[in-house]
Amino acid sequence: MEVGLNTSRVPGAEPSQPATRQDTTAAATDEASFEVTAALQDKLKNLPTLRPDKVEQAKMLISDSKYPPDDVLDRIAVLIAAKVKS
Repeated sequence: MEVGLNTSRVPGAEPSQPATRQDTTAAATDEASFEVTAALQDKLKNLPTLRPDKVEQAKMLISDSKYPPDDVLDRIAVLIAAKVKS
């Protein structure tokens, strides 16, 4: 089957060049994006490397003889055993 384009029925069906438009919002968006990125990078640089609250929480959990709970350890053991079997 062959399909042909019948341009005689459509007036002005000549191929035309697409209109070019200057995008003035791209520069503003790029500049705003750069400012946001720079601000985020500054905040990231100023973050402390240690979070004292999390360190204290970890110390408490380590000192607790019931952490992790036995049921969690049992579930982990089952998962390991299933992985070893397969």
